[in-house]
Amino acid sequence: MRNALKVSIVLLFSLLFHHANGQNPTTTIIMNGTIHIGDGQLIEEGVVVIEQGKIKEVGTSLKNLYKNARIIDAKGKHVYPGLVCMNNIMGLNEIDAIRSTHDYNEQGEMNPNVRSLIAYNTDSKILPTAMFNGILYTQPVPQGGMISGTSSLMKTQAWNWEDAVVKQDDGVHMYWPQFSSNHEEANTEAEKQQKNIETFFIDAKAYAAQKDLPFNARLDAMKGVLTGTKNLYIHTGEAKTMIRAITFLQQNYPNVKPVIVGGQDAYLIIDFLKTNKIPVVLSNIHRLPSRNAEGIDQPYVTPSQLQKAGIMMALSYEGSWESRNLAYLAGTAAAYGMDKEAALQAITLIPAQIMGVGDKIGSIEEGKEASILIANGDLLDMKSSSLFLVFIDGKEVDLKVEQVKLYERYLKKYQLD
Repeated sequence: MRNALKVSIVLLFSLLFHHANGQNPTTTIIMNGTIHIGDGQLIEEGVVVIEQGKIKEVGTSLKNLYKNARIIDAKGKHVYPGLVCMNNIMGLNEIDAIRSTHDYNEQGEMNPNVRSLIAYNTDSKILPTAMFNGILYTQPVPQGGMISGTSSLMKTQAWNWEDAVVKQDDGVHMYWPQFSSNHEEANTEAEKQQKNIETFFIDAKAYAAQKDLPFNARLDAMKGVLTGTKNLYIHTGEAKTMIRAITFLQQNYPNVKPVIVGGQDAYLIIDFLKTNKIPVVLSNIHRLPSRNAEGIDQPYVTPSQLQKAGIMMALSYEGSWESRNLAYLAGTAAAYGMDKEAALQAITLIPAQIMGVGDKIGSIEEGKEASILIANGDLLDMKSSSLFLVFIDGKEVDLKVEQVKLYERYLKKYQLD
């Protein structure tokens, strides 16, 4: 009660000062909302202060006096950090049925030098739909071949790709060949592909050790992977393939930082992943089980199994337009055994940490970028999830996206409002 009274007095003074001076506010204060920090903590009727694009304060009361501030009363609403969607092709794909709008697949088997960064289309009509559902950051990933290219972390709203980039070239993506117990011909091809990967790594290591060799874009792009300054994202869902790929890297390239992407069978090798401290990015848990012997709800249960075992686990949504449903993956994980704040963490702070920007985004903490969502209800529940306000780097974002404009247009046209 005392804290609430203190906040009210300070905010009243701020409002009076603002109107008396007729100045544009330089500070934004969000008050009375339920703050979901993003690191597992929850603050009821909390206060968040945004100043110069950064989070200045977070808590139950104000620490400082702000003479010129915009006040947002979030009573009854929920405040979240901006969501981070890993492993998708938003910004690289516009219309699935029109090939000329696809810019995510390159010819060739070994293309670590292909960068999604410069192909990212900030004018895409898909990005605003993702932002409208709370996704403020996305990791567009190149596809095709065995080593498909290098991803970057981007904002879903920006003027161009230079303004959108948050983490440039965060990691290289590799699709490890999968062996089969029933198809000898397929295994022969998989062995050939694995040998090609091993040879490519040998060449990349040799290239990195020599300084007088002619420039090779493909091999040069692997330097960060070999030194551990870039992640190596291993795309596979099969348990034996995960073990085979990680074992190969640990035995030959111990500085490499592997991250499993897909990971449908990760629950079968929990001890192996935990012992080797391998992060997992689970993709599209809204699916059927991988095999007949699994429980029908196994995809929904896997996130809680990994999280409770202490494995760094993020949730992701492949594809482009469908990636906007990321928050509902976390909601499903929460319904099947995962703590709700931990589920939120799997689409905010943990993805940011995996990509090396956990000190900048992913949670509502002092000093971080003020990329914040204010929701009218539970963001993870598709029935009550709707956004009230959105801030990216402290700037309010217009939520009237194309779909909302069309909705309002036809309401008026047919006099349905």
